[in-house]
Amino acid sequence: MIGELRSMYEFEFMQHALLVGIFGGGMLAFLGIFVHLRRIVFLGAALPQITALGIAIAVFANLPPLAGAILGGLSGILLLSFSGKPGHLPTEGWVGIAYASGGSLAIVVLALSPHPDAGALRFFTGDILGTSRNEALFAVAIAIAAAVVFRLFWSKFLMSSFDPMMSATLGIRVRIWNALLFLCLGIGLAAVMSSAGSMLAFGMLIGPPAAALMLFRGFPGVVLCTLLLGAGSAFLGLTAAFWFDLPGGPAMATAALLPVLPVWIFQNIKRSL
Repeated sequence: MIGELRSMYEFEFMQHALLVGIFGGGMLAFLGIFVHLRRIVFLGAALPQITALGIAIAVFANLPPLAGAILGGLSGILLLSFSGKPGHLPTEGWVGIAYASGGSLAIVVLALSPHPDAGALRFFTGDILGTSRNEALFAVAIAIAAAVVFRLFWSKFLMSSFDPMMSATLGIRVRIWNALLFLCLGIGLAAVMSSAGSMLAFGMLIGPPAAALMLFRGFPGVVLCTLLLGAGSAFLGLTAAFWFDLPGGPAMATAALLPVLPVWIFQNIKRSL
């Protein structure tokens, strides 16, 4: 068993895919904690679709897909942050429009592209096994940068997420820390989606933190459990994809979401005792 795993991960493409899954997926899983705490899960679903549209536009313009992913993610964050003004369509409406239109427009733009690129579809289906060395290193670098940012300003992020009103009374500029969180989220999604697709990005963003938040009350336990679930699901999903000839991104996304149901059942049984 161990020998088979070792031989499997001797391939460079498997090493690159695992790096993106563990570092990029782990980063999104960690950021997903704040997505759940702020109750903006639907925003987390819409952003990958807008990022996909950015990738499609980049392919249409014959630009690097990664550049389109970054611009798409940041544009989505910017547009949605200005939505929901009084007298206009509520934020939930704009998020729904972004979710519905982002993915469909991306496919249309790709179909109309004067620079056909069959490989561009992997950004949607999640062919993480085609990850290049540079894409893997970029995901690792973004994950490390996000870790440094949150380590330096941990208390600010924590306070502004748990109790925004109290944070404002204490002089913490909640909007600034919200903007920085969304900036990290947008770039993180771009780093993962440019190589692994939207399924893995959203699966990691939602699955591991949801299970961890149901299992633990203390924040340190939530963070540790989220990171372990994210890394473990990346490894298990990628291994299953190799053994059973499955698409890598969806297999890893499925592994990331699998713990949620048994944890929910366990919690309900525990409450009934």
